[in-house]
Amino acid sequence: MLKILVPTDFSPEAKNAWLYAYEFARYTNSALLLYHAIPLPISVTDIPFENFYLDEQQEIDLLHESFNKYITSHQLDPKLVNVKATVSSNNNIAIGIQDAFKSHGCDMVIMGTHGASGIAEVILGSNTAKLITQAKIPIIAIPATYKFHPIYHIVYASDLVNLADELSVIIPFTKVFEAVLEIFYFDYAGPESEQLIFEAENFINSQNYKNISLEVKKGSIQLSVAENLKNQLNISNTQLLILYRAEHSWLDNLLLGSNTRKLVMEPSIPIMVLPKTTIFVD
Repeated sequence: MLKILVPTDFSPEAKNAWLYAYEFARYTNSALLLYHAIPLPISVTDIPFENFYLDEQQEIDLLHESFNKYITSHQLDPKLVNVKATVSSNNNIAIGIQDAFKSHGCDMVIMGTHGASGIAEVILGSNTAKLITQAKIPIIAIPATYKFHPIYHIVYASDLVNLADELSVIIPFTKVFEAVLEIFYFDYAGPESEQLIFEAENFINSQNYKNISLEVKKGSIQLSVAENLKNQLNISNTQLLILYRAEHSWLDNLLLGSNTRKLVMEPSIPIMVLPKTTIFVD
């Protein structure tokens, strides 16, 4: 059973991620851990700071109550999912989430993005983007208005350089949904492309899981990876886009490059970013 950390600031986007996480947990028989960062009180009187009492249990109860109320408002039963909650007073959102993730033994994070442009908000900046670019934990970022759909088609964008290691992580996850995994490789007609494609096809054919295909796309060197993805991704038939985060990789350029920050990426589908050390139990 996966344990999924679900951070919230009680915004509409964060609550929409609650709904997605609830459906995801039901679909995968996973447990949820709700997380909220409590703002530290600021003393504006002569009362010493240490005399301010912060009732964490009250905050946890409020978090549970708010989640249950929201799920119930969508004619769903919150009791069908194992849900716990935790809070902290760490005002650095990224660090607080990573600390909660480690201390509670979580397997992945599901969190919302702010703004109507979905993946663009991950690229252009938010707490979610900050966490993705800093953290070494698996994260699924949910666009602001996206509703859960059973995952039957996953697109994974890869440079094929470390495909065996990458698929050792992604295939067990894909098997949970019995989904089709479509690997996108953008061919820029470089000298290494032919060999990479040949080795990738041989490796894919050797796998026991057969719902995998390699799609070689003609990449335009005038466009960023994000723009090439935008042009090639069929959002009506894809429920999840996976990117693999490694230090100093093309993904870092995708998320941090100044040109890409200006991109408004229209597809509003969840994006999953995996760190190098992720392991999903098959």
